[in-house]
Amino acid sequence: MAGLERFEALRQELARRTGTEPADWYPTFRTRHAMQAVLGALRSQRGAGEVITQLLTCCTAVDPIIAAGLTPCYGDISAQTLALDAGVLPLSEATRAVMLQHTFGLFDQAADQALVDAAHKAGVLALEDSAHCACHLACGADGYPLADVSFHSFGVQKMASSDFGAATWVNPHMEDKALYQAIVDALTNLPSFDKRLDRAARGYDFQIRVLMHLPAAVRHALWDRLAAWKLFIPSVSSEERAGKVSYEPSLPSAWVTEHMMAGLADLARQEDRSLEATRIFARELAPLAQAGLVHIPAAALGEPRALLRFPLVLESAARADELVEAIVASGCYCDTWGRPALFPGALDAQTYGLASADDLSAWPQTSRCIDGVVPLYTSVPPEEALSVSHTVTSFLKS
Repeated sequence: MAGLERFEALRQELARRTGTEPADWYPTFRTRHAMQAVLGALRSQRGAGEVITQLLTCCTAVDPIIAAGLTPCYGDISAQTLALDAGVLPLSEATRAVMLQHTFGLFDQAADQALVDAAHKAGVLALEDSAHCACHLACGADGYPLADVSFHSFGVQKMASSDFGAATWVNPHMEDKALYQAIVDALTNLPSFDKRLDRAARGYDFQIRVLMHLPAAVRHALWDRLAAWKLFIPSVSSEERAGKVSYEPSLPSAWVTEHMMAGLADLARQEDRSLEATRIFARELAPLAQAGLVHIPAAALGEPRALLRFPLVLESAARADELVEAIVASGCYCDTWGRPALFPGALDAQTYGLASADDLSAWPQTSRCIDGVVPLYTSVPPEEALSVSHTVTSFLKS
């Protein structure tokens, strides 16, 4: 299949899976690049200002705001959705956009609608971060997507994983037609993928296996050097932990596009596996939440969805670390995604508009959730989900 045909086939498949139109989908190399392009178009149309986002996120979701010449403004999240709380949204005359993030793939129709309504009532752009749940968009009662722009990732450890690749849906019914056209033009006119980066993308799987077997100090030194030379593309580079976006926004290469198609082809299998694990975690761990031993966001216990991770929130970072260690000691995998803030952590808090990365007292629910979050892997077979559930139960009852 020729490159252009492959590109159009990807758009057709994205539309088929989401009930949208192919013409409204715009593939890019990475989600952070799509965000930078969209936010750059927003700034060109409406001038400098703020984008309201959250601190329980990856730093690469905030870097594009800074790279586009806008300012991140953090709102507190709801502990029930792990998304911005519409009731305490810090809207002002400086606001240019609001980001609805589906953390771990959590959706709450009423909360999602309230957040988008608040953005539109203020006359600002409603953006949607579906990086954790590719091909799923928040929709209104009529079944039509709510957001003005929706970002979807095919990156490392995502649901539709191909290591690289992203797709952005732009709402054709956006009220501001000049802004709509500026966004479409920005996404359409991106340059072709850098050939050196294309070679690096092709070699990623081998490179990451080699790097992960090296001592941490050696690995990190090589990681940044190889990234600067465009010989290796890290999931998050050191410069991206300091408020920058690595590499220029671009279209995906033919190879990346082909692997995005493969990720889509495998998406149903991945979601079925994650849905089964999600159901097991909800069934086994909900009684612990009811007993007050742990907090589980209500959005994770409602109508079952295929979550990228099943979130638990413990009473402290120390206690959360102990649970992660217990899960790993049992022979299962667990990490600390979401902790610290701006995961895997800002190297320069002030670049992100924070006086200190350790003081989140201005956002009490965010602080609580970041400190205590334990994200349970759902891309596991049922027997492992049960094993992890038993470890969590034993730990919390001890």
